[in-house]
Amino acid sequence: MYLSGIDPTQVDTVQTQGLGQVGWNMTPAGAKGYMYVLVGSGGFTGDGYVVDIDGSSFSAVQSTTTTTAPGTGAGKAVGVARAAATAGQYAWVQVYGAGTVRVAASAAAYTILNSTATAGQIDDDATAGAEVIDGIVLDVANGGAAGTAAGWINWPKVGRTL
Repeated sequence: MYLSGIDPTQVDTVQTQGLGQVGWNMTPAGAKGYMYVLVGSGGFTGDGYVVDIDGSSFSAVQSTTTTTAPGTGAGKAVGVARAAATAGQYAWVQVYGAGTVRVAASAAAYTILNSTATAGQIDDDATAGAEVIDGIVLDVANGGAAGTAAGWINWPKVGRTL
């Protein structure tokens, strides 16, 4: 069952939805889909930070080359946080639609993005050993400093190792 009209910036101290529950919002920018998760170790730094979602526990941690590595994160679902949260809290992460994504400096539009050593931040640098993040693409290039950039999120997951 899907929920509609959720608040994607809501952070809960107690679980108020089923873990893995999908919620939708209709906006002028189109439909946006979210998944309700348990915030894992390290928490979420803020809006736009990329997270890996464990498919069994629906616990989510900010993506790094360690959390996305084969044997640890390959194939996991990925989402984008819409609010800061601490470990043990519950939050919605975006899994579909237009949204901003945390990327490294000078990340290019419409190119393959990959995990980085910086928690929650992805890049287009194709570093050997990093993993492709399938299903997230930037609509505009990011400037000369790390930050958020407009993109399209389409049920992302951790992909192949570069």
